[in-house]
Amino acid sequence: MSAIYTEFYDSGLALPPHALIVNTISDADLCDLALTRAEEIVARSTAPVINRPANVRLTGRIEIARRLAAIDGVIAPTTHALAASALLVATELRFPLLLRRRGFHNGKHFIYVGNHASLAPSVASLGSDELLVIEYLNARGADGMARKYRVMFVDGVAYPVHLAISADCKVHCATSGMAHNAVYRSEERRLLENMPAALGPRAMAALAQICATLELDYGGIDFALAPNGSVLLFEANATMIVFPPSPDSMWDYRRRAIRDVLDAATQMLQRHATQAATSAHKLM
Repeated sequence: MSAIYTEFYDSGLALPPHALIVNTISDADLCDLALTRAEEIVARSTAPVINRPANVRLTGRIEIARRLAAIDGVIAPTTHALAASALLVATELRFPLLLRRRGFHNGKHFIYVGNHASLAPSVASLGSDELLVIEYLNARGADGMARKYRVMFVDGVAYPVHLAISADCKVHCATSGMAHNAVYRSEERRLLENMPAALGPRAMAALAQICATLELDYGGIDFALAPNGSVLLFEANATMIVFPPSPDSMWDYRRRAIRDVLDAATQMLQRHATQAATSAHKLM
């Protein structure tokens, strides 16, 4: 097996012997050069590719919101980039809104801005010349708590991974109230054991269309549910992490779902590798 760090690869060199290309470059907002070089490498090869760089490139936050907004049952936030200086004098902003720096995840460099008075200090705290301005989608349920679902797409199949419930509009597993509330854990368990019943037909149909639109062998989506059952999009890309549950027995209900998605990813890789090896043998 050979690993190529695409930003540093000399395009004048021959590619190492290979039967399959696995692209692990996943962040379209952060890795433009790496993806460009990866596309050049893929173009020089006849081997099958997992997560084609050209498909990953289309998952930046601005582009993915635009693409997925066209799907019935998806509510995607209007998202655009503005220079920090332009943002401070913009007159068309609608509050509340979200600001974030490109290429960061897990709530880092990501701020909820409730009103215009909070804008300047928020921009200053993010410390970037350009920021993404994202429409705020209310992910709170009838109980006032915000929810974030994560579903993985592996080889064209959707797998539920987790539900996080929090009083904070920035919902993340590590900072959510799941460990302290058995009712929340019961809600997550229902998702993991019967996703169609937990999400409803409108969201399930939308997820199927999202999976087909992404054209990723491995990817995922973070989202909430609108009152009408539509998917409220947060992000959809190849950067999604599957967090293993801690050894505490309270998380035993999570283990099968995590095992299922990891097994699916392993089987996908094995299938592609076997098919690639068989094809290469036939060409010899």
